[in-house]
Amino acid sequence: MSAPLYYLKDDFEPYRSLFLEQIYQTRHYKTGEIICKSHTVWHNMMYLNSGRVKASIIQNDKEKLLAFYGQGYLIPYYVPSEVKITHLIQFTAVSDVTALQINREKFEELLSQHLKLRDDVYLSAWRLIHLLTHEVESQTLDSGLERVATFLYTYFENTGHALFEISTRDLQSFVGLNRTNLSKYLSFLINAHVIEKKRGLIKITAPEKLRNFCSERVIHCEIMPVVHSSISEENKWKAIKDRDKSYDGVFWYGVKSTGIFCNPSCRSRQPNKENIEYFDTPQKALNAGYRVCKRCRPDVLSYNPNRDFIERVRKYLDIHFNDKEIITKYLKNSAINSKYLNKLFKIQYDITPHAYIQEKRIEKAVYLLTQTDRRVLDIALSSGFNSMSSFYSIFKNNYGMSPTQYRNSEKNE
Repeated sequence: MSAPLYYLKDDFEPYRSLFLEQIYQTRHYKTGEIICKSHTVWHNMMYLNSGRVKASIIQNDKEKLLAFYGQGYLIPYYVPSEVKITHLIQFTAVSDVTALQINREKFEELLSQHLKLRDDVYLSAWRLIHLLTHEVESQTLDSGLERVATFLYTYFENTGHALFEISTRDLQSFVGLNRTNLSKYLSFLINAHVIEKKRGLIKITAPEKLRNFCSERVIHCEIMPVVHSSISEENKWKAIKDRDKSYDGVFWYGVKSTGIFCNPSCRSRQPNKENIEYFDTPQKALNAGYRVCKRCRPDVLSYNPNRDFIERVRKYLDIHFNDKEIITKYLKNSAINSKYLNKLFKIQYDITPHAYIQEKRIEKAVYLLTQTDRRVLDIALSSGFNSMSSFYSIFKNNYGMSPTQYRNSEKNE
């Protein structure tokens, strides 16, 4: 069972008197008793008067623990219709629980009358959705870098928290990557000045730039403001002097004497330090009256003329990764040469096409090893490996054990 990302309690204690004024039922649950389970709709809201509840999803007899809810908190009663959740969500008492149960219609009346309560409820729901969307979608639809970036970005956007505690092992569980690949993508984001990481802690420093590495399916929540760049002014000035391209998208600067704003890497004449004003987004610079630099075009940082082409390549690889002949023919007939394709793909996803294909093959093999009883040889061939020796070698490099050992270890958990 994984560790939860959220420990939630007391946020709704100020509203307790409001709940007591409604028509409610007092419910009692014993330790281990299931309080409710559903896909996307809860017909009642429950205020936890005492005790502790866990929210989790059960998948193939394994539990994915999402959050703990304590006294003074609400169990979210719905998920917005645009979020497609197929997993069964289960709330279970982990101690003796007493809850005030309010009918959904009555509760929605309260939301319409008390806007602060409504916003707090929506934020609570988004915390749960943030985890669910990753469980349902990211494991199959996104590249490794997209999984990590999207997980971090939506967490910060939907909670407003710039710093949170999470172990590498738990982060592995949430994004579905082995330790080696997770470390690789975290290092990429650190070197891009997007995050800072210490043991058990991750801090986002440039959410606007992090957004560029996210999956297209990122869900946005308008309730909480996005936490913006926390780079010191000393480091910002150094980046401008060095014309450090890695800071593009982390911050922008305006030159007071010219009324123009630029990226840190702009090749225009270097301004005086006292004439500089820093901005977290291009829009803030525009709102302050600055014009776009025509040389570095800071307003189109995320524009990449090759992005659509590389995304089409990746989607093709997602479908045909286990057919070497088809992939070889596709890449050979590509509109650009293989060397340049490798370069563009690595810029976009921090991995070469060949390494990406190997990742997809290993992911399928892991799925078949844990979810089926098929022979290891059949799994290797259906995952796209042409020989057992290459399969065993690549698998051991990724997981530190043979496929058979991995299957046995998963069964014993």
